[in-house]
Amino acid sequence: MATSRVPLVLLACGSFNPITNQHMRLFELARDHMHSTGQYQVVGGVVSPVSDGYGKQGLVLAKHRVAMAKLALRSSNWVTVDDWESRQPDWTETAVTMSKQHIIQWGGFSSAGNKAELGERLKQYNMEKSSRLCMENRRGNIDFATRKIAISLSQTKVVTQDGDKFDFKTLSTFRNYELAFTVGVEFDEHTKGLDNRNIKCLVTWEGDKLVCTQKGEKANRGWKHWIEGDKLYLELTCEDVVCVQVFKRKQ
Repeated sequence: MATSRVPLVLLACGSFNPITNQHMRLFELARDHMHSTGQYQVVGGVVSPVSDGYGKQGLVLAKHRVAMAKLALRSSNWVTVDDWESRQPDWTETAVTMSKQHIIQWGGFSSAGNKAELGERLKQYNMEKSSRLCMENRRGNIDFATRKIAISLSQTKVVTQDGDKFDFKTLSTFRNYELAFTVGVEFDEHTKGLDNRNIKCLVTWEGDKLVCTQKGEKANRGWKHWIEGDKLYLELTCEDVVCVQVFKRKQ
């Protein structure tokens, strides 16, 4: 009788001074090995650089090591970078870092008030369906060639949450796009590679939905993200057009 595999997150702590191809290769080897046992299903990987308090000679500042790691892993659809350990004033034991990394939280986004207990949530979703209006809509000023390519693409979304801080990666074979924000804090976004606009954005909670209001050339523009069961929904609005994309969580 087949048994279900245990979900597993791979965590690598270290100086990453700097991160190298071999660091990233270790994740691939570890994932392959755990899968080969037939007991585990690797659902994510986390790189956790040490803080400046580690005291290693020649150690580059943590903020730079974190930035380099994020650049190195920006195309990965399952390994991400967590900066909690790097922000601590002193060196942190690996066991403490592991206890802090409540990585996998099955279920929806959480707007709970006790941010200290939320930990980071990492989820990966593959596109299940998309309204053709999402890319055929000319109101977004997306050029014809990009629309034709995008209609045929299968996208993957990788979402991480740390309290009210979110990072959304949209990955495809054509182009990757990353959006990082803090709920309740207005930020500037340049939709490079999409419709190439500079807009002001503000994301707020509406229950357990993330609602983004965008200010720019187009009226009534924004999006909503929410989770129901194992599906992630994205509703996009521009003027009088609304389209919906549905992503299913990768097991």
